[in-house]
Amino acid sequence: MRKIHKDNRKSSLFYIPLVLLAGFALVVCFLFVFYRPDLPVAKIAPASSSGPAFVVQVVRPRLGLPLGGILPPQLFGLDAHLGFDSTSDGATIRSVGPGRIELGADDWDLLIALDGDGRVTSQTQVVFDLVFEDRLRRVRCRPGDPVVGTLNSVTLGESGELSGNFDIELARCEDAETGKPLGWPPKPLVLHGSFDRLPFDRDTE
Repeated sequence: MRKIHKDNRKSSLFYIPLVLLAGFALVVCFLFVFYRPDLPVAKIAPASSSGPAFVVQVVRPRLGLPLGGILPPQLFGLDAHLGFDSTSDGATIRSVGPGRIELGADDWDLLIALDGDGRVTSQTQVVFDLVFEDRLRRVRCRPGDPVVGTLNSVTLGESGELSGNFDIELARCEDAETGKPLGWPPKPLVLHGSFDRLPFDRDTE
């Protein structure tokens, strides 16, 4: 009887760590599949705003976040959300024309550059503050070569204002002050956003 009791105890001690490990693996898998640290914000529908409106987001890849993004970024001293909109401090529409859209806010500068056919070009860039390697840096990110991304827009008939949306991969990031490549992100960021009723520059009307 004692031998059987000892064998059962040894078996329990052997299986407990396996059960705990399996439980931990299930939790990690659940978070990896269902938790999205940078879920893209909703698009603004054309002509749905009473005045100029925009929302801009930089969506980070999981591999660009600690622990593959299975926990909220703010636990590691990072921004919970990278982006700005027309209600942000210092929000401004800097320029809107056939070949460009320039938006900004405190600590943010965005230029979407377009060619004659309305395609996104490599001159597109977004500049913002980012905690990288435990230091706050001014970062500039641009598309790769070839450029991957689109901007869809429509001119509202009566007002002549511009509405639309964009999704652009940002494959290259550098220190905006030194121009030195960061070697990050491991996969492209996605510049995601939309806008409504942006007025064209007077000199392009």
